[in-house]
Amino acid sequence: MIGKHIKGKSFRGLLNYLFGKDGARQIGGNMEGTNPRELAAEFGISRRLNPKVNRVVYHASLSLAHKESLDDDTWDEIAQKYLQAMGFDMNQYVVVRHTDRTHEHIHIAASRIQLDGTTVSDSWDDRRSEAVIRKLEQEYNLQSVQPSWEKDKHSPTTGERRHIARTGEESVRVRLQRSLDQATHDHPTMPELIEREQQQGINIRVVYTRTGIVKGISYQLDGVAFSGTHLGKAYTFPGLQKHRGVNYNPKRDDKRIQKLMEQAVENPTPAVTQTNSLPIPQPTNWEQIRLNLSQQYNLPNSLLTELYEKGWLYASQTGQAIFVERTLDDLPTLAKQLEPAGNFTAIPLNSERTKNGSFWIATDATVERAVLLSDPIEVLSVIALESTVDKEKRKPTLYWSVGDSEQLPLEFLRAIDTVVIAFKDNEKVEDLIAEILAELPQAKKVSPGEAGWNGMLTNNHSQPNQSRIPELQGWEL
Repeated sequence: MIGKHIKGKSFRGLLNYLFGKDGARQIGGNMEGTNPRELAAEFGISRRLNPKVNRVVYHASLSLAHKESLDDDTWDEIAQKYLQAMGFDMNQYVVVRHTDRTHEHIHIAASRIQLDGTTVSDSWDDRRSEAVIRKLEQEYNLQSVQPSWEKDKHSPTTGERRHIARTGEESVRVRLQRSLDQATHDHPTMPELIEREQQQGINIRVVYTRTGIVKGISYQLDGVAFSGTHLGKAYTFPGLQKHRGVNYNPKRDDKRIQKLMEQAVENPTPAVTQTNSLPIPQPTNWEQIRLNLSQQYNLPNSLLTELYEKGWLYASQTGQAIFVERTLDDLPTLAKQLEPAGNFTAIPLNSERTKNGSFWIATDATVERAVLLSDPIEVLSVIALESTVDKEKRKPTLYWSVGDSEQLPLEFLRAIDTVVIAFKDNEKVEDLIAEILAELPQAKKVSPGEAGWNGMLTNNHSQPNQSRIPELQGWEL
């Protein structure tokens, strides 16, 4: 079974779509209405309970493998169990069955606002949804199917798989991918796709050459813009046609596309493309930087190379190591430049002044342990030291560097049983440690001494009977 979900703003727009399909029928739910107008008015009750929530609409679809079939009552039962497992305990919802595809599927429209006025959390909802679907497959003896969209999109970063920013929202990139997945499920024309996304608050811009040939496509949501290439091959202009089944005929569609772009939905904030003001990389300097970090700080080459490939560490034009700080949903916030003396200089990004992030690494998408450290070198040093631990005994860990308490992802850390404060000894951090312990009572303090974890790592290398820390094996960063 394949499950997809997305959050939106318009109940009426979603309901018009769900009931507008030939053969669509309402098969379940807990609402009195039987058409889009009645149901939208009814959903308004929960919306008014918490008007501060912007994306109040939850839209999920569940699809069977080809040749599998369920009756309406069983579908309704599965929808109820899915919603309950996703945290929708006291929420309005309606279940609509579609028959427009060769495989059976249902759509669920639900309010994220519970009847007590609280909002259903979307933290980890990707992972939770996958786990729920696997259980439902076993319970109802259904075939497990890999969604085609998982193959054709850019793999989510560790932060996006975690998709917990301080606001509890998915990253813009993930939200765009999910919206496009849903909007293209029935092979619309290109103008139909653009119009559907505009109804979800998403602008699509198609770029033409001087001779009228399409050369690219980009998407904008909440003031942030991505090119199709940055979302993945399925979201480029040709990719939409090849992988998502979008129908495009230049003679038929180009004038309509131009008109729709002129009617683009207004965004409350100016567009910011997902490029940033980080110091300009100089790839030809990288090998020297990697060599310096390996020799001076005894860091494993494989770890440095992986960070470089992910764009979290690189060489500047002036030949210095640049460590990139990011939010938990992987948006860059700051560059940390490593100086020859071993200290760091902060280089802020103008476009992300309001975002708090850090240099961090997680060894799995599902974190069971967090280690708070002083700076990026300490983060990498602890990872190197712990790489000697047998893989089966390692706990999936988030390594997070902390300069001040505002950098802490408190909502995320409060949900973790094991939090380790592992700063090197320094009188300046005592107040910070006290602040962290006040916010995270489950946290425990350990100390590597004044030399820090990198000092311990370097000391291990200097001992005659100590072999070099092995290259990392089997780590997902």
